[in-house]
Amino acid sequence: MHIPRRALCAAALLAIAAAPLQAQTWPERPIKLITPSTPGGPPDAYARALADLLLKELGQPVVVENSPAVGGMVAAQVMTRTPADGYTLLVSTAGMMTITPNANPRARYVPADFTPICQGVEAGLVLASHPSLGTRNFADLAQWIKAQKTPPTYSSFAPGSPAHFLGYQLAEALKVEMTHVPYRSSPNQITDMVGGTAPLGFVQTATAGPQIKAGKLVAYATTAGQRSAELPDVPTVAEIGLPQLQTTVWFGLSAPKGLPAPIAQRLTAAHQKVLASPDFRQRMATSGLAPAAPLCGEAFLQQMNAESARWARIVKATGFVAD
Repeated sequence: MHIPRRALCAAALLAIAAAPLQAQTWPERPIKLITPSTPGGPPDAYARALADLLLKELGQPVVVENSPAVGGMVAAQVMTRTPADGYTLLVSTAGMMTITPNANPRARYVPADFTPICQGVEAGLVLASHPSLGTRNFADLAQWIKAQKTPPTYSSFAPGSPAHFLGYQLAEALKVEMTHVPYRSSPNQITDMVGGTAPLGFVQTATAGPQIKAGKLVAYATTAGQRSAELPDVPTVAEIGLPQLQTTVWFGLSAPKGLPAPIAQRLTAAHQKVLASPDFRQRMATSGLAPAAPLCGEAFLQQMNAESARWARIVKATGFVAD
């Protein structure tokens, strides 16, 4: 069937004219929020607290959908093919946005393929060990590492995670070789560290905090930019002379590329109101998370690009390729 060129042009103009009107009336139905984790994980905790409180700000339910496959890579790829109408949003994570595109050849996306809304919450990792090492501060630990006749091992809670690559940076800083032992979850890593099977590693604050407080693990530094409220006596990596190890595991809010500016602006305002809520902050604290720096839009994208460049160098240096 032949459609006159004039009719096609008219239809296109109508669609363009309708976009601002749709943005003005958005949202008119429930919103789906995809999170790259199983129920109960830290990204899921952020997603559900955000969803609950966005209802008040937007006047529509926000339904959380868990999509943990391949560390969130599948969820990210789905988002690159999703209409930019504001009805499907994504919990973006540091790993998904800045490490996976460098480490997994199947991840055919970069941060610029999304509309960045805002960075949400973050948590530093902790360099910790089993007490049997006999080291009480980082100077002692560095001396112990250098004294080993064979490369000492360090553990991470997942291959290709920030914990994995921070271990490489630690070895690089100390000018030694270390062997990476990856686990498939933070609880499994902590179990073996407390048992002494994995004597050293970069761990998540939420899972390791109770063990550190109980004296079952020794903490040397947090990778965050400031000391943790949960572990105030643990110095930052900058304080021990390793500022290049500073990093956080963060979660934020993103949307498909091409999201109309009025919708992005409304989401940004709503997200920041939620982050300022005492209820939200309390819920995040129970998961070991704290509000991140207020980076939204282009500033959020620039940070992701900078982190991606950092991890690209380290991924290449380690030769790591995700399964």
